[in-house]
Amino acid sequence: MQAGRLLLGAGRLHDALAFLEQARPGGEEERIERLFLLGRIEMRLGKPRQAAERFEAILALRPGLTRVRLELARAYYAAGRDEKARYHFGSALADELPSSVEAAVEGFLRRIDARRRWSISFSAAVLPETNPARRTEREIVSIGGVPFRLNPDARASSGVGGFVSAGFSFSPTVAEDLRAVLAISTAAKVYRQSEWNDVTVSGEAGAARLFDGGSAAGGLRFGHRRVSGDSHYRSIGPWMRTTLRLSKSVRLDLPLSAEYRRHDAYDNHDGWRVTSVPRLLYALDGQTAVETEPILEAVGAKTAHHRYRLVGIGLRFSRAFEGGLSVSAGPSIEFRRHAARDPLFGKRRSDRKIRLSGRVLHRSLQYRGFAPYVGYSFETGRSNIPIHEYRIHGLSVGVTGKF
Repeated sequence: MQAGRLLLGAGRLHDALAFLEQARPGGEEERIERLFLLGRIEMRLGKPRQAAERFEAILALRPGLTRVRLELARAYYAAGRDEKARYHFGSALADELPSSVEAAVEGFLRRIDARRRWSISFSAAVLPETNPARRTEREIVSIGGVPFRLNPDARASSGVGGFVSAGFSFSPTVAEDLRAVLAISTAAKVYRQSEWNDVTVSGEAGAARLFDGGSAAGGLRFGHRRVSGDSHYRSIGPWMRTTLRLSKSVRLDLPLSAEYRRHDAYDNHDGWRVTSVPRLLYALDGQTAVETEPILEAVGAKTAHHRYRLVGIGLRFSRAFEGGLSVSAGPSIEFRRHAARDPLFGKRRSDRKIRLSGRVLHRSLQYRGFAPYVGYSFETGRSNIPIHEYRIHGLSVGVTGKF
């Protein structure tokens, strides 16, 4: 270790790298110092991806080391991984930084916005669930005062599925501070029981305007959803999104979309769906953040009893701990009210959904930018029409590159 320090101080980077790679630290402090020195050397040698791996390993042990987080963000920036660079620069801003360092971080964020061209995301998981189709556990329901026994395939049953999501976006420069927006994404849940399968594909095309402290974008979105292997609906409509950095620790996302859904088999469901899910992110420090998400949705349809309004709110708390664990958890609640009486049950449907979820991710076990996670969720739906009541426990075990 001492030889490595001296060689680094003398500017003999390759020799310092060789000595430090062979060093065997005597404790955690020396291990952190060795990784930090190796990362600095690899940055100076033009190897930012290798440097990022060193700094990530340190943050897995000590997530509160702001200087290391800044070095990691700079390494990701040099490697062209702008989304990860943005995340770590933003987390570092939540800590107390000297004014000169804060100004440098803001400069990096502006340059990321100015140069961003493309990004890729991917997640995969195994999903054991107690009630994937969200069906009632009741055996008998009453219709017009007459009891009816439900068939077994109309009631709750458990299953194990696979979940995959992926996305790609490209933002070529149109003019100064103006970017085109082209994106496509897909998400699929696949089960042995093919009638539970659910696959969606969506795309966006539009433009984004950059300005100090955020951006504003808008355009046209299209989508296609397949359920049980059959086409369920196709959609198209406008969207807009504004992102604002209100302060060094507060960010606000304001999305709004409207889409016309045309259903393949049930044209009485056809109509407009307008949705907005704003997100306010408050970073308490570089390790801790709180998110608030109000949920607003209005769905139209040709038949009145299929129209509804939905309001809700979600909260999420996240924390990175020493040793590599990152934990996030929170509740959400939604209220849904339909516009007219259901002709079969003679009631105006009113639902309430409560969801509790949590996820544990292990950063120190990551490989090629992906880390393993385990998640648990519980969801319950209550309705004045009993057939729409359900409960579901779910476990997810997978990998993700979003952290």
